[in-house]
Amino acid sequence: MIKDVIIDIKTEQTVDGNTDSIEFTTDGKFGVRDGSYYISYDESQLLEVEGEIKTTVFIKPDNSVVMQRNGSYKSRMVIEKGVRNNCFYMTPMGELSLGIFGEKVKADLNDNGGKISMNYTIDTNLQLLSRNHVNISIKEVN
Repeated sequence: MIKDVIIDIKTEQTVDGNTDSIEFTTDGKFGVRDGSYYISYDESQLLEVEGEIKTTVFIKPDNSVVMQRNGSYKSRMVIEKGVRNNCFYMTPMGELSLGIFGEKVKADLNDNGGKISMNYTIDTNLQLLSRNHVNISIKEVN
């Protein structure tokens, strides 16, 4: 089962008390792989960079989330409620090691789509960089 979907993503990121919001809608794919729901979409135009950036978000049965970017920028973030995971983010300047602490992970998905909501912090060397809130809505294309 791989379906064409419309993906709405709303993010809020707070750094040093300043909050920035981004909302975007894109087309993508939705399916099941290895027992986990997943969505995949191209982020190249949103990030305004050369080359392709393909993002895949896996939602595991235990409600943990793995976000992977491949292409010009690579990253892999694991978000689990109550757990701090060490993750990486590849930039043109080199690789960053980041800590990701999941404060909330909630998924309400079925074979037709659904919603994902996540709150997490990002740190480096145990110094807080940002607080993040992400809402993702997935709707099947008719």
